[in-house]
Order: sequence, then C-alpha cells, then structure tokens
Amino acid sequence: MRGYQSLYVCGTDEYGTATEMKALQEGVSPQEICDKYHHLHRQIYEWFQIDFEVFGRTSTSQQTEITQQMFLRAHENGFTSTAELEQLHCGHCDK
Repeated sequence: MRGYQSLYVCGTDEYGTATEMKALQEGVSPQEICDKYHHLHRQIYEWFQIDFEVFGRTSTSQQTEITQQMFLRAHENGFTSTAELEQLHCGHCDK
C-alpha cells in the first residue's frame, strides 16, 4: 500500500519442535501432522482472503535447495561459527 515491492511468503515448518511435539501428542508422524495442518491452514487463509505469493512447506526440494544456498553463502563469507550450549534434557523421553 505504501508502494514498496514485496513478496509474501509463508508455509508449514515441518522440522520444528512444535511440529514434533504435536505429532507425538496425536500419535502420528511429523509428516502426517503437517499434511493435516498445512491443508487446514490453507483453508483458513482462503476464508480470511489472505493471499501469499508462496505458501509452501519446508520439506520441498526447492526449499531445501534455497536454504542450503543461503547457509553456504553465509558460511563462505565467514558469518557462521560453532559453539557448545548446555540445554535441558528429559531422561524420561530422551529429548
């Protein structure tokens, strides 16, 4: 509306912790949970008349290729580093 050129991109994150936890809660695989919610979210966005130039999924080969290219470019230009971080761990579920 302000005259700026933009690209509206959204999608289903199939590799996140929230996806994994919801899949465990419902007793299905992360792929199955994403199949269900990707379809549901698309219907909701259409109902609200929300349009995206791209509404994808993180598991597509195109997404993988783009993400790897971005990482490699950042890495080649010295914008990555390695470090160790202590985090909580559940001995019951081993996560």
